[in-house]
Amino acid sequence: MRKRRPFARGALNRYSAVTVQRRVYEDFQSHFDSEGRFSCPCGQVHRLLTRSVITGKGALAQSADLLLKTRGAAPVLWVLSDENTEAAAGAAWKEGVKAARIVSRVLPARPRPEPSMHVIEELGREARNAAPDLLVSVGSGVISDLVKRVSFDLGIPNWCVATAASVDAFTSATSSVHVGGFHNAVPAAVSEAVICDLDVIARSPREMTLAGLGDLLAKFIAHLDWSLSRIVTGEHFCDVISTAALDSARKALAAARTLDQDPAQASGALADAVITSGFSMQVAGSSRSAASVEHMMAHFWEIADAVRNERLDLHGILVGTASRAVLRGYRAFYRAFPRMKVKRDERLKAFAAERPWQETLEPGLAPYRQKVSEEMERKKIDAATLQERLARLEESREKILQIALPALDELAESVSVLESLDYPFSRGEIGLSEELFLLPVRNVRLLRARYSTFDLAWEMGQERVIYDEIRSHVLAGD
Repeated sequence: MRKRRPFARGALNRYSAVTVQRRVYEDFQSHFDSEGRFSCPCGQVHRLLTRSVITGKGALAQSADLLLKTRGAAPVLWVLSDENTEAAAGAAWKEGVKAARIVSRVLPARPRPEPSMHVIEELGREARNAAPDLLVSVGSGVISDLVKRVSFDLGIPNWCVATAASVDAFTSATSSVHVGGFHNAVPAAVSEAVICDLDVIARSPREMTLAGLGDLLAKFIAHLDWSLSRIVTGEHFCDVISTAALDSARKALAAARTLDQDPAQASGALADAVITSGFSMQVAGSSRSAASVEHMMAHFWEIADAVRNERLDLHGILVGTASRAVLRGYRAFYRAFPRMKVKRDERLKAFAAERPWQETLEPGLAPYRQKVSEEMERKKIDAATLQERLARLEESREKILQIALPALDELAESVSVLESLDYPFSRGEIGLSEELFLLPVRNVRLLRARYSTFDLAWEMGQERVIYDEIRSHVLAGD
């Protein structure tokens, strides 16, 4: 397999209007055999369970033929939408397909559907009573997550009719659900088919498109932090998976420059990117290739109901805002990284003197104590492990910098592209208080057992470098 450099200066400029048209998800799918298996150079056998993807103009109409081919002439369908997605695509899709019976549930648009286990159980009972052959979600975010989990619980296959390219979850093997007072990625049944009509995607509200683009910023941070963890902790890393997610993000962010002049091209590249990113999560068995600390910040703001601008209270918008903040903190850290001296004996002594997190947990995190406890139990580190990591760090400084600095340059370039589109990056615009913006920044290590640059900084005793840089911009109102 051809080896590619993951980062290069000005990488977004490599993608012309012609190359953007090539679909990365199709290249990714080509690795897998007819049984959905791929013996990867990373040493693992990956599985891709989504069997069909229909993208392009007229995909809604084309899906009727796929339904006939795969489900026969008279399947029973249970279809979930909300008032917005029903108007965008649900009514037209149901009118166009042939089925023995279609049982529909259309949720209210306001308040937004809640991704909770209570709602999933209620919908599961309703779907079971319909005795369907296939479950169908009309919607790309919460609606898709709800149906995928109902599908998992009932053992009935599902399809997804996407209505916006605002998230990358509809091709993943998990659903984001409120469990124990926090967002959790719970197992879900992969959508066997995804229908992504670009006419529908191009008509979606602008903030939904910006949300999809904002979510793509996370791929640069995810690649950096996953690569870092491979070096420092020995975590398994797959270059094929990570590079696929990264390249599709690059193409979509390059195409975003033409969003106002050529929305069809920009929408096509964005759809490609979110499908590919979802595939990368599906085959990896986690969101490692697509999400890092910026997602934990966004999840915290969502679960804490911290956003006061309802129109912009979208997962991808919050991920984009968090990504710009992380960029600033990471840049400050890695620019100082070559000069940072770590006296191992002093750091180990300070580590031994640290009070346990149970005694220092901030009041603002008290409602999420169970979540923190679960994550920190998985993240236990002793003095011997810390000493080993600090030794590995000293051996790998240059290697880490060769990954981090170009990654952050690309991320900065992508942020500039979105700023030119008036992306709502500022905490004031999305309606976040200073305290709720900074609370997860101070505590991001406690919220997920996933190694990141925040962990590296803490192990070196330098975590204030990241936090202080982010805080200075927040206090300045930016």
